[in-house]
Amino acid sequence: MNPVFDPAGNYNTYNGFFIDEHNGWWTTLFPGMVWHTTSEGRDWKRPLDSTNAGLSDIKFTDSLHGWIVGRTLRNPDNVNFLLITNDGGKHWNKILTPTIECVTFFDSLNGFAGGDSIYSTSNGGITWRTQMVEPSVGFGLTDIFFSDRKYGWAVGGSNIHDVGVVICTVDSGKTWQFQAKITSVGNAVYFTDSLHGCVVGSTPPTFQGMIKMTSDGGKSWSTRHLPCSWLNDVVFINDSVGWAVGDYGYIWLTTDQGVSWKQVESGTTSHLYRIFFFDGGSIGYILGADGTLLKYDKTVNLKEEKPFSPISFSLSQNFPNPFNSTTKIDFSIEHASFTTLAIYDVLGRNVSTLVSDNLNAGSYSRLWRADNHPSGVYFYRLESSEYSETKKLIMQK
Repeated sequence: MNPVFDPAGNYNTYNGFFIDEHNGWWTTLFPGMVWHTTSEGRDWKRPLDSTNAGLSDIKFTDSLHGWIVGRTLRNPDNVNFLLITNDGGKHWNKILTPTIECVTFFDSLNGFAGGDSIYSTSNGGITWRTQMVEPSVGFGLTDIFFSDRKYGWAVGGSNIHDVGVVICTVDSGKTWQFQAKITSVGNAVYFTDSLHGCVVGSTPPTFQGMIKMTSDGGKSWSTRHLPCSWLNDVVFINDSVGWAVGDYGYIWLTTDQGVSWKQVESGTTSHLYRIFFFDGGSIGYILGADGTLLKYDKTVNLKEEKPFSPISFSLSQNFPNPFNSTTKIDFSIEHASFTTLAIYDVLGRNVSTLVSDNLNAGSYSRLWRADNHPSGVYFYRLESSEYSETKKLIMQK
């Protein structure tokens, strides 16, 4: 799909939440803009201007009650907060919180949050209580999920960035136990019941996509590595069928309870972050970087679909930006032509040429590895016989 945003430059679209097949929310990493659709993603409005903060998670329990996790990037200290709405996003209240990265809510009042610990609330996120975690794990939790009100799990990674953790509760969140130390970093967790669940993430230092499955509530795990880097989200629509999404446009499907996974063509190389399904798995959405919105509709007769619109010339903003040593640049070519994609410093000197070749019409992606270049502002320029465009990127080591 082609969501239309205003202004353009939505390369850092990140998290989101679909309440149902019509009603969804979408955020950007920074400066923390919020978007809303009630038309299955065809049209988006911006009910909340820039928050001047990083937004890490968003959840709704219904069309009225929602929470957005944020962190103000202020030196020397970051300020953690929640944006809370009780009227479908018409008004938002800002509440200061402990260090949290993710939330989940059972209803408009009761929920849990994960970050440097586990926290609970019984008044809609206005105040939070620290829950007992034994032993204290000292990890940063990035996702929290309950299969029902009694059984819950949280996953994350350590500051060392090469060890992951799974913690769980079997008493409605009153106490949490260190369940597993895994040599992988978990990004997301999903359980279909108290026994059968899945964790997805990556395995440093090779950064292979990682899927861990359990059928005994997390006492033991089987691990499968996939030929991709990071896996960012996972959902099961029934006991057997599940979907996982990750960086560079990867989508994976299992129909045998996670024993095997096959890749599904996404048509994009943008990072994919969140996936949702409705109507028993017939309708699905995937939210990703670069304003990427994918829709799955099992009821559509593919023979009656309209053909895709022709590819046009375009140059996307690099992602991430700013970046440390490696960034990705996506571009499209309308028809076959000799094409160059080059990097220049602020003095106009060519410091790297990523493309210099005859390319067919299509969409392309290139990585710039800038380890040997100093921090600073650079420009990248795409040129072909009928098109040229220049954009700015920033490297911060």
